[in-house]
Amino acid sequence: MKYKSLIVILFSSVLSMLFITACGKPSETLSKSDDTIESVFGRPTKTKDKFKEEKTKNAANIDSTQFSINLDGVNTTNELEDRIEEHLAKCIVSLQSRATDLINEIDTYDKYCDQVEKVSNFYRTVEEETNLMSIMLREYAATYGRMILDSDMSNKEKYRAVDGINDYVYEDACDEIKEKIYDELMDDMKDHFYDGIVEDGKDSAEYSEWYDISTNEYSQWYDTSTKVYGLYYDAATDIYSFYYGLSLKLYNGDLKRAEKVYNRFLQKIEKKKNKGNNTYDISDAKFDTTLRSASTPKELEEVVDSHVSECVQALNKEWSDLSSRIDTYEKYRENVDDVKDFHEHIEESSEQILKMISQYAVVYANLVMESDSSSKDKYNEMDDLKDCIYDDACDYVKDDIYDKLLGDIKDYYYEGILKDAKKNIAFGEWSDARGNAYSWWSDTRGDVYSEWSDTRGDIYSFWTDVRSELFSGDIDKANKKIQKFADKVGF
Repeated sequence: MKYKSLIVILFSSVLSMLFITACGKPSETLSKSDDTIESVFGRPTKTKDKFKEEKTKNAANIDSTQFSINLDGVNTTNELEDRIEEHLAKCIVSLQSRATDLINEIDTYDKYCDQVEKVSNFYRTVEEETNLMSIMLREYAATYGRMILDSDMSNKEKYRAVDGINDYVYEDACDEIKEKIYDELMDDMKDHFYDGIVEDGKDSAEYSEWYDISTNEYSQWYDTSTKVYGLYYDAATDIYSFYYGLSLKLYNGDLKRAEKVYNRFLQKIEKKKNKGNNTYDISDAKFDTTLRSASTPKELEEVVDSHVSECVQALNKEWSDLSSRIDTYEKYRENVDDVKDFHEHIEESSEQILKMISQYAVVYANLVMESDSSSKDKYNEMDDLKDCIYDDACDYVKDDIYDKLLGDIKDYYYEGILKDAKKNIAFGEWSDARGNAYSWWSDTRGDVYSEWSDTRGDIYSFWTDVRSELFSGDIDKANKKIQKFADKVGF
């Protein structure tokens, strides 16, 4: 059942991503114009600074303290399970209550038009609070694991007890986010606003005005629904991986490596909490995928992390330079080829980074094989390859390029400069410009995701193949597997 549940989530995610890439807009809206891709996602922006200020303003209205875990009075895993259920329910009910208030307050088309920004801000609130809830559940999963590791139970008892993370956090709690927010709350928002009062305004409003408002409402609902699902999926995946890794180490009685699984999970949580708050200086970052040397697996972990991070920072620097140079519609029109080329550059750069990460997987495996450890120890040490390469390094591409960088580009040009230009230029020109911008973004995003997914799949297969041979004690076959993968990734 544990594996079956994970497969269902992975399959659902793939379907979701394919749907997002292929569709992205309501069919009724698309039928209005063959030349226009209408998808306006709220928060119109003219500059990056304005966009960042708006996001900060919206997030500032959220009381983040309600998502801080409090363990007062919690001394057993049973008490922790009750606390998780109560805390999550309180957070969800609070969000649902505010959604109900908004729906009751804005109950006509005219009221919607007067307070459309309030609706848009609430969608941002749903995204932000779902993110905070998903981080909160990760922290509860870590707390659950810590209680088991610190207990005086035998290793066998700890192995059985860790199932609570799977049952109460991965399955029950994560499912609550999907069912109560992604399924119920977001459906209620669509039923009331897009299918309800906005649709009702069609006959009484001027068509062009209604068309823009209707498209805007659907798009921001769709964008938030997609974001909420992604947050749920990422949290469920992280929590299951933590549970499975901890369970495996406890089954083998390896408390030292169980602690390592726990500490890596804490690092992942910190990264999620600090996402978007990077303060590093990108001015000197350079894009160079030439492999760097390391003499031990531990040293290589630091090399890989800093190297991939630097490449991503270099891409961000290029984006900063481009957006500063092309910051009006007139400049966009004059330099549109540069914008198009930058989308292609992101795709090519992502491929180079992922190839570099795959080659580092080979380096990592070779360093493990070169040690004097036994086959069993080598088998265990290969676990760290998965953590460093498959999880941490590949996460940079998905989180910082697929999600953040491409998201920033879409916000800045498609939803910002190009959207604002509508009132000043001929509709045909505006329609073509936005259609092209959306196509470049969508194609690049789909290609980056596909490359990321394929690379992770290859690395995972490589990792399992080598470990399988080491488990059997066949060093020669393990080395052959490494060489086969090295040939595949051009190393």
